[in-house]
Amino acid sequence: MLDLPFGHGKKYLTDATGFVDKLVGGWGVDGITIFQKGFPLAFGNAIPNYINSYGGVSRPNVVAGCNKSSGLGSSAKLGEWFNTACFTAPADFTYGNESRTDPTLRSSGVNNWDFALFKKTMFGPDERLGIAFRAEFFNIFNRNQWAPPNTSVGSSTFGQVSSIYPGTNPRLIQFGLKFLF
Repeated sequence: MLDLPFGHGKKYLTDATGFVDKLVGGWGVDGITIFQKGFPLAFGNAIPNYINSYGGVSRPNVVAGCNKSSGLGSSAKLGEWFNTACFTAPADFTYGNESRTDPTLRSSGVNNWDFALFKKTMFGPDERLGIAFRAEFFNIFNRNQWAPPNTSVGSSTFGQVSSIYPGTNPRLIQFGLKFLF
């Protein structure tokens, strides 16, 4: 929380009194910013190869020398988050050579900005009464937080991002007003 330096006794407009002081003083800002890298992608196999009959989980094979990360993270590439041609279904009764989580491919991260602007004005006898106003902006830049792409080889949507991350919201704005006594 940061009180802005305007009004009586502050750095700017320090000589303000009366109505002018009530107008320019008592303002402040607040905010929270989150930058988070996306989680590693975990791959699976949508094509039955009978390995899960023995308690295992089938993973795809990675084509040797293939660049898996072409287009990674570009919102223009939501239809192909990674190079899907680098992955093939394993043969029946085999696990595939891809690791459980790929060390080079990640889902979308979080870039979120929350911001608040507030004003507190005191008045009345001995300035014991007041009004506090607050405007809060969550996800102020209205950024999408993309869910991970489909990582099941053989699925019709393999490599595609088809939704936003659960629990993320579009820009939300709320206002609050309280009387202090």
